[in-house]
Amino acid sequence: MSRHFCTLLKTVCLAALTAAAMPLAHSAQPYPSKPVRIILPHSPGSSPDMVARLVAEKLGEQLGQPFVIENRTGAGGSIGLGAAAKAAPDGYTLTVGHVGTLTINPSVYAKLPYDPAKDFTPIMLSARTPLLVVVAADSPYKSIADVIAAAKAQPGKLMFSSAGNGTASHMAAEYFDEETGISMVHVPFKSASEALTGVASGAVTLTFGGQPAAWPLVKAGKLRALALTSGERVDEFPDTPVIAETVKGYEMFDWSGFMAPAGTPDDIIALLHKHIAAILAEPDMVRRLRQAGLLPMPNTPGQFGEFIASERAKWGRVAKEVNIHLD
Repeated sequence: MSRHFCTLLKTVCLAALTAAAMPLAHSAQPYPSKPVRIILPHSPGSSPDMVARLVAEKLGEQLGQPFVIENRTGAGGSIGLGAAAKAAPDGYTLTVGHVGTLTINPSVYAKLPYDPAKDFTPIMLSARTPLLVVVAADSPYKSIADVIAAAKAQPGKLMFSSAGNGTASHMAAEYFDEETGISMVHVPFKSASEALTGVASGAVTLTFGGQPAAWPLVKAGKLRALALTSGERVDEFPDTPVIAETVKGYEMFDWSGFMAPAGTPDDIIALLHKHIAAILAEPDMVRRLRQAGLLPMPNTPGQFGEFIASERAKWGRVAKEVNIHLD
């Protein structure tokens, strides 16, 4: 065999090996190599929607691919989260878990299209926020004490709206009824914005609304703020009382966080957590969130998972106490 032929054979073999390796190298593209969708089981303008959109925009800038919000509402968030649970665990479908979908729904629905404990991998708790109790601007009620007194004087007359059965706004009001010994009538709406509009129009007495959507209506003179649901007053709204000042021990936080379908690779979860944590720690982001009543919560995926478990236990107890079943 001539030296020239051996050299030619080596060249051909090397070319073949290179060609064979090309598909593997191509398939191992860095994440993300295409747009990422974020299934959001909440309506536009809600607290989870606000945070998700702010973070999604920044993620797109930093990672070079669009992170597209897909609002998929209905059934207290179960429709959207059910769709996310069935998505491929490849990092190209994310979702936003919420106090309602992850900890309240399992306590009030016998059947769900997802398993909150098994179908998702936590990435990061993004923010928590107390709800804001609001009444119409011309309402005769100017304090939480006024609401309690009226409800006791005329049982069943006062009505509260919510963003739907099993949502945080629903459970917050039921919890309030239980703690105060009153009984208000629940009127579920299709979204948080509609629940607020129902109060402003006088169709219902009050709602426990999300702050990002509620405060603009308060400032516009369409709603009156009565109290926040945090245990103590918030620095950004020092003149707004909290329910606990009238009803000792009452506390309710709305919260949300980013998640991925179970089985999503650990390196993708770690990458997303790194970027989301950095985004939520930016001074301008912290300022914008806090001005809207949202409190950033630095945490790890593991800590978020532990937080979800503790909240599920808490709201399971509350659901049992108020005897809510929505099936």
